[in-house]
Amino acid sequence: MIVNSARITVRPEKQNEFLQTIKQLLTSIKSAKGCVAFNVYVDAVDENSSLLVSEWETEADLNRHLGSDDFAVLRGAIAALSTGAYEFTALVYAGGRQSSPSTAAGRDVVQLRPITR
Repeated sequence: MIVNSARITVRPEKQNEFLQTIKQLLTSIKSAKGCVAFNVYVDAVDENSSLLVSEWETEADLNRHLGSDDFAVLRGAIAALSTGAYEFTALVYAGGRQSSPSTAAGRDVVQLRPITR
């Protein structure tokens, strides 16, 4: 499983436009092959700061999404409406357990890496 997140700070006067764009994309993104979930969270302290979190069955499913028209629209909205402060990250579950001297025995193996598209 892949968990993808995007932390975005939107210009205050563009917050409604940003959320409307997200709402228009939700149904299509959620019905994409391999999409387990796609959620949007608005910071309780800073309403201009949002977190988008999506879960994908496989890395190939996430990559297909990242190459989709929906993601292009989302990325364009982020570029046009944000303050320029945004960060994309993927947490990749490697599907196994790792045991080595440098880690606690039996920990799940995950990789955290930035997405550059």
